Amino acid sequence: MKNSTDRRLFLNWIGWGILAGSALSFFPSLVWAKTAFDYALEGQGLIASKEYRKACKALQKAIHLDPTSDWAYGLLGRAYYGLGEKAKAVEAFRKAVRLNPADTYSRMMIEIITQKPVPRLEKKERPLAPLEQEAKAEEEAMLNRVRSTGSLTYQVNRIVIDAGHGGFDPGAVGPTGLKEKDVTLDLAWRLQRRLSDIGKIKSFLTRTQDYYIPLSDRTVIANQHQADLFISIHINANNNPKAHGSETYYCSEKASSKEAARVAAFENSVLKYDKPFKKKLGYIDIEEILFRFEQRMYWNESGRFARTFQKRFRTALPLKDRGVHSANFFVLRRAKMPSILLEIGFISNSDDEARLKRGKFREKIVDAVVKGLS
Repeated sequence: MKNSTDRRLFLNWIGWGILAGSALSFFPSLVWAKTAFDYALEGQGLIASKEYRKACKALQKAIHLDPTSDWAYGLLGRAYYGLGEKAKAVEAFRKAVRLNPADTYSRMMIEIITQKPVPRLEKKERPLAPLEQEAKAEEEAMLNRVRSTGSLTYQVNRIVIDAGHGGFDPGAVGPTGLKEKDVTLDLAWRLQRRLSDIGKIKSFLTRTQDYYIPLSDRTVIANQHQADLFISIHINANNNPKAHGSETYYCSEKASSKEAARVAAFENSVLKYDKPFKKKLGYIDIEEILFRFEQRMYWNESGRFARTFQKRFRTALPLKDRGVHSANFFVLRRAKMPSILLEIGFISNSDDEARLKRGKFREKIVDAVVKGLS
């Protein structure tokens, strides 16, 4: 009895094996079904081949199989970015960061893309009523008028204001002893109060009293506040006592002129007081590598901003317009946003120094800065 039972079990086992083999011959996908990893790997290859549309489809399948794959979301963001669909790219990169907060690349891409307004994702909406269509047309006409005035390329909502020099570093000193550090601090306070009264822009100061802050720490403050703009306020000086006027600078590797190089050298001269950061042997700073890719974009945007700013700034300031220049200003190098350095007047010029002493003239400077930002 036992032998017959064992034989039946053995025959059943063989039968099921044959059946399973037949099924696999008709349905090979039962063995070779793709995993989320397979689809993500396929998507990565398609991105490398610049077949972004196919990559999106493969990566969407990967995410469908594994919604917790931050790698797949990051790749999907790259694919959408390749297609020029920035809103979808940002959404994918943000999901990657939520799943993996240590995803530095996705964070960098979000910062790069969102420096300018990102179009919202399209949503199915009901048709507009006639009155709504009329209101929308009026709104579009108003926006076109605003655009035609040469407005800034993006919205500034948060500003960090840096009062140049401070503490043991007086900056430039005028013929009668007026110190640059005192004028810049007063201008920073006046500008912050004015912006607070207007209420449209939130502002922060790098220093609030007479003390020294290392140049590198000033942009760290701006980065921590996630500012849209960093403004460093300075007063110029020159061996020629007749030099006068105001100018706006932004950061670049090479100076745009000998005068720009001279100004940057003076402003960077306090670097000898900053403690250098010493890296350990073999240390690789991934954040630094990624920032190098972003840096050019910030500097280019700073140049565009500086030119638009100066056009408005000069019309409200009773000083000679000395234009827009660029140089390697250390205080601007590390800013992760557009940044400019203002040289407002020459403290070495007796007439400019006399003006800079007066509260009314300082208010005119603030008026001009606000106009430059509007």
